[in-house]
Amino acid sequence: MKIVMLIFSITSLSSIQFIEKANDQNETIQSSFILNNQDEKIKITKEELPVAARQTLDGKDFKGWSIVNVYKTKTNEYEVELKKDDTTQVVKFDKDGKIKKE
Repeated sequence: MKIVMLIFSITSLSSIQFIEKANDQNETIQSSFILNNQDEKIKITKEELPVAARQTLDGKDFKGWSIVNVYKTKTNEYEVELKKDDTTQVVKFDKDGKIKKE
């Protein structure tokens, strides 16, 4: 009987460890999925922006601003991070390269 109880105890502990490990992996997968869904943009170059957006950024309204990063969203819109001295701003463009009003 002691042997049966010992085998039962070992099996139970192994099952609990397996379930805990599976839960940890599931949480990791869920966290990764959430991060990927939040990260709905990819980094691109200025040259990959629509012509209208590049012309706007090269115009007088953005004179003195440097492009830090350019992103394309999954909805085919664009975000451009700009910096001038200690000031930063993000300008959003639609798929046609026109500034989005928010």
